[in-house]
Amino acid sequence: MHGGKAMVEVFKGAGVDYVFCSPGTEWPPVWEAFAEAKERGDTSIQYINCRHEALAVAMASGYTKVTGKPQAVLLHATAGPLNGAMYLRAAYQERVPMVICCGETSAYGEDTRLPDPGNQWVHDLVDIGGPGELLRRCVKWSDRVTSPTILVNSIERALEIAVEPPAGPVLLGVPFECMLDEVALPQNSRPNRVERPVAIDERAIEEAVAMLLRAERPVLLTEHLGRDVAALKPLVDLCESLAIPVMESYRPAFVNFPRDHGLFLPYDLGRVQAADLVLMADAVSPWYPLDKGPKADAKVIFLGDEFPYSRLPFWGYKVDLALVAPPAATLTRLVNGVKRSEAFAAKRAAYQERLRQIQQEHDKRFGAMHGDAIAHSGDVPIDPRWLCHALSEALPASGVIVEETTTHRTLIQNLIPRSQPMSYLARVTGGLGVSLGYALGAKLAMKNRPVFVLVGDGGFHYNPVPSCLGAAQEHHLPITVIVFNNQRYLSMERGLLRYYPDGASKKTGIHFGGPIAGPDYRYYADIYGGYGVQVKDPKEIKPAVERALKENAAGRLAVIDVVLSDYLPR
Repeated sequence: MHGGKAMVEVFKGAGVDYVFCSPGTEWPPVWEAFAEAKERGDTSIQYINCRHEALAVAMASGYTKVTGKPQAVLLHATAGPLNGAMYLRAAYQERVPMVICCGETSAYGEDTRLPDPGNQWVHDLVDIGGPGELLRRCVKWSDRVTSPTILVNSIERALEIAVEPPAGPVLLGVPFECMLDEVALPQNSRPNRVERPVAIDERAIEEAVAMLLRAERPVLLTEHLGRDVAALKPLVDLCESLAIPVMESYRPAFVNFPRDHGLFLPYDLGRVQAADLVLMADAVSPWYPLDKGPKADAKVIFLGDEFPYSRLPFWGYKVDLALVAPPAATLTRLVNGVKRSEAFAAKRAAYQERLRQIQQEHDKRFGAMHGDAIAHSGDVPIDPRWLCHALSEALPASGVIVEETTTHRTLIQNLIPRSQPMSYLARVTGGLGVSLGYALGAKLAMKNRPVFVLVGDGGFHYNPVPSCLGAAQEHHLPITVIVFNNQRYLSMERGLLRYYPDGASKKTGIHFGGPIAGPDYRYYADIYGGYGVQVKDPKEIKPAVERALKENAAGRLAVIDVVLSDYLPR
């Protein structure tokens, strides 16, 4: 078969559900393979046409985060990986496995056995070293196919490398000629079965259990544990058994612990500093700066499948014990060890009392936050605290939040609690512009759940908005976009005034890097057959969400532009 068809067959054999593609002139062999499959009624793997490279990568990321299944992405030569670079770097930082195939050439039209790919390959489509050389630091691994005879094995190996811990995106340069040429697909071709050792020595588990049972002021800090849905139940069981409060540190990206649970607390550095034991459960930066953490005699236990975060140029946290394995398995063994212990039985009453005290603190602190929001329910422009409180009442429990704000992130986490696994997704990367693609990928994986993008107006501009809303319309993926529109990059202004509190910017009110001239975002929905509304009255938030849900149910996207005050959360 020709190489394009072989690629599709390899992806299908590996369990890939979708090939996300930003069209390029090198992909006709793959398109022909999909046309042949559709002609014979084979829909076991499907093609998703994306109108921007960023969308293709982000959509694959969102789908994989929800399902845990790596997908395939096809990008055009040179321009494709460059346009997708920030999104590939995000997948790398977020440990999202996928295989990105980028077009290139190996013969520049000199191989007369094959159709001429065209002068553009000589003129402007390729770079020295190929796409892998361009993006070496944005992906986990990169290589290029050098011959049609190794095309199949190269793609199979790329899929295996993508999921090998720590997982991440891999990039493979695929010459146009390899897709046009005939290749052999072995009759017994199938992915390798790989069983990785995950068991931690029992001695280390017993040591960790003893440390947990000795602790009088424990605290658990997490950011990304919820990437593995199986970890949530044993985590809740452990924390309930020992009355351990849970806080999320710098940038949580999942539902790591039910945020309406009595043991969940807002982040408080003072509690970290007072703790005699800290459980770091897949938290990249549990406190900052390094010297502001727990006292020297406090014990620190790390839980996670990667240590010490090899993707980062610096990570200086010290731990007493690192339990490096899939956290779900580790947590289950810790729970079992605790419940078998005689010390646990002897201290059960003390744990119940601590649980009661933490639950009281949870109710008091979150009650105060909602009370503060309600006190601003009539403010115009709309106060972001009230917006989050209103959304907490308007969004259904099954709703999925894809969050991409900066100054409002903590308000969203605290005032719109999510408890179901994969009901909250956020970026880990420092770059903006991923939320619409993540949301479309999540919607593709969870078609029966409403998906809401909560995005700042600054972040909205960084997204490839026309491509994303066009894909929502084309592929019948109705999402609701709620723009937190304060007409400025508030985080930029906050930094400016913090560093120059008495400077010219403060005196004159001229804040370079801050203002965003206020377009009417609702009209984006009109272009793509959806529902758009601008909300300035705080009483209109809930009706707008109710209307959006009805439009989504009818298969139409929605854009809600909420005009906010410049209130800045502390």
